[in-house]
Amino acid sequence: MKKILQSRKKIRSDIRILRRSLSFFEKINAANKIVQTSWDFKIFHIAKNIGCFLSFDSEIDTYPLIKKLWLNKKNVFVPVIRSFSKKKIFFVPFTSQSILHPNKYNILEPYFDDKDIISELYLDIVIVPLVGFDLKGFRLGMGGGFYDNFLRNWKLKKIIPIGYAYDFQLIKSYMIEESWDISLPIVLTPKKIYFFSKF
Repeated sequence: MKKILQSRKKIRSDIRILRRSLSFFEKINAANKIVQTSWDFKIFHIAKNIGCFLSFDSEIDTYPLIKKLWLNKKNVFVPVIRSFSKKKIFFVPFTSQSILHPNKYNILEPYFDDKDIISELYLDIVIVPLVGFDLKGFRLGMGGGFYDNFLRNWKLKKIIPIGYAYDFQLIKSYMIEESWDISLPIVLTPKKIYFFSKF
């Protein structure tokens, strides 16, 4: 168990270093390309209510995608944390008028009232952050457990989670799965759409 955790820690560290090493223009180019990849995927044309993370720690920039969704009259919702101890995320509306502030982890989220929180059943698809993903679609996150909790039983909730990452975030081997690991049905990168399971 200790060796597995150390291995995951190293993978996280290596990929985060790679993300941070990208130039400004490489980041912009990748962010624009992944929007095109996304828009070639029919599900984005069908979905009406879309959850999407706000990028942090050199994650691939989601803002170009969010702007594209707004232009196409989609309802966009972003995650907020109301209880850090319970490791739960909720989703609230996000518009061009939303005012952002950093939370405890320095991740931007909009100011919100409890009445703004929507039922997760309202979401059609959710764009999910990740540090890495393997050849079976298993997601390696930051280790906090927030998305693992949210994505548990995603099929029963009728939510389609979609990973959003750089191409180099693919771990070209199989991770040793832990009980809390979630396999994503789809991961989008600037160059490719990966399909791992039915949704």
